[in-house]
Amino acid sequence: MTTDAAHSSLWRTADIYFGSSLVLALALNYYHTFNFGPLSGSATLHMVGAPLLVIGSLIILHSKQALSKQNQPSEPGVATTAIIDSGMFSYSRNPLYTGLTICYCGLSFAIDNVWLLVLLPITLSAVQIALIMPEERYLEQKFGDEYRTYKKHVRRWI
Repeated sequence: MTTDAAHSSLWRTADIYFGSSLVLALALNYYHTFNFGPLSGSATLHMVGAPLLVIGSLIILHSKQALSKQNQPSEPGVATTAIIDSGMFSYSRNPLYTGLTICYCGLSFAIDNVWLLVLLPITLSAVQIALIMPEERYLEQKFGDEYRTYKKHVRRWI
C-alpha cells in the first residue's frame, strides 16, 4: 500500500460502515422487532425496496465502470491520479456512497426493518467524518484548484 492515498486501512471503507450498521439493525430487530407496521409483510414494501436496490446497484456499477475506464481506484491504499467528472461523477462527487445509501434504504423496505432507517443518519455521519472528509482533504491537497472547481460544480451527494 502506498502513503499517497486518502485511506490506507481496509477498515476505512463504506462496506465496513454500512455493513456494521446492517448487522446492528439485524441484531436490534432480533431483540425488538421494528417493522413498517400495517405495511409489514405486504407487497408494497417489496415494490419500494426492489427498485431502490436496483437503482442503487446500477449507480454503483456505473460509477465503478467510470473509475475503471480511467484506471482509478475505489479501494483504500491506492493513489488517485485523476479527478473523474464524467458519468455519475458529473452528478455526485460520491456516487458510490450515494448508490450504497440507496441500496441500504431499499434493503430496509425489502426486509421490513425500520432499524436500518433509524441507524442511517448515524451511518452517514460516520461515513462523512471517517471517509468523505479525509478523501476531500486528500483530493484538495493533491489536485488543488482543479478539485475545488469540481466541488463548486458537483454536489457531494446528489
